[in-house]
Amino acid sequence: MTPILMIISILYGVIIEIRNKLHDYDLLKSQSFEKPIISIGNITTGGTGKTPLTIHIAKYILNQGKKPGIISRGYGRVSNGMVIVHDGTEMLVDVNNAGDEPYLIGRKLKNVPIIVSNKRQEGIKNLIENFFVDIVIMDDGFQHRSVKRNLNILTISGTEKLNNYKLLPFGKMRESMHNIKRAD
Repeated sequence: MTPILMIISILYGVIIEIRNKLHDYDLLKSQSFEKPIISIGNITTGGTGKTPLTIHIAKYILNQGKKPGIISRGYGRVSNGMVIVHDGTEMLVDVNNAGDEPYLIGRKLKNVPIIVSNKRQEGIKNLIENFFVDIVIMDDGFQHRSVKRNLNILTISGTEKLNNYKLLPFGKMRESMHNIKRAD
């Protein structure tokens, strides 16, 4: 462990903890919406099954006779701003403009609107106002605390090595393990 990386990791951890405390004490505000928000996220980088769980929950909501919508940041996409990936009837963009995971979700769920947006509040507002969804699923939303959620689901890997449970850049932790208490 090099001293520079150690300093970066410590600074990263301090910044994340300060940001979380500001949200905990409501000094940084979170926006509420009139429709329920389900957040599916993780505390580490890498695959923990968020995408399959998002698909499963959307199918469950559909089977209950409700209309879900999905909001994601669209990690890895080349587009910027808000992009409608799927309008609930068809895919509107390619994988490059959607991002891998929203595109995959859109291919699996043929009747669920999906929006990617850097500003998730705008995407959620669009889903509610223009697609008339009953419930919004926020993909990869655990660290996105500027949106209040009604259910906060945290996924973790069952195969991750213990030494990877260190803060970035040494391990895969986006924030300290004690923050899992925010999950439902």
